[in-house]
Amino acid sequence: MIFYNSGHLYRYFVDPKRVVVRGKPSAAFAERLEKEEKARIARQKADLGPEGLAQKAKELEEAKVEHEKPIPTEVLKAFPVPDVKSISWIPVQSAQQAGTGRPRRTPAVENDVSRHVSADGSPPPFFVQYDHVKVLFIVISAEVSSKFMCLVRFR
Repeated sequence: MIFYNSGHLYRYFVDPKRVVVRGKPSAAFAERLEKEEKARIARQKADLGPEGLAQKAKELEEAKVEHEKPIPTEVLKAFPVPDVKSISWIPVQSAQQAGTGRPRRTPAVENDVSRHVSADGSPPPFFVQYDHVKVLFIVISAEVSSKFMCLVRFR
């Protein structure tokens, strides 16, 4: 999930020219990285020696013990607890499109977002949920599953 200020969204994604770079994983580069990492670890062990390794193991165990200590109660009580009535909820309008030929799983809700989405043309062939919140930041997220997609060979 990515959070953007609406001005930055235009500045970095909408207005500028684009360059698309396609990469291909390199098995040779992956092997080289693995060899370099193993060599680095071997050098580190040699530089530290048996005493240094024992010292680092001791430091690690001490850090684990320190990390597991409970937070002192006086530190937790130092934070003021606001009254529940003072919490303001952010209004969210949502609309869903089930997708072409798919049954709705929830009842349709009539609001500004659903009217806007309905006026936008035919629904996509996949499920989409729209959430509208009046804020200065924008959240863009996409969750894509290829579970039900058929395999197609491109030439």
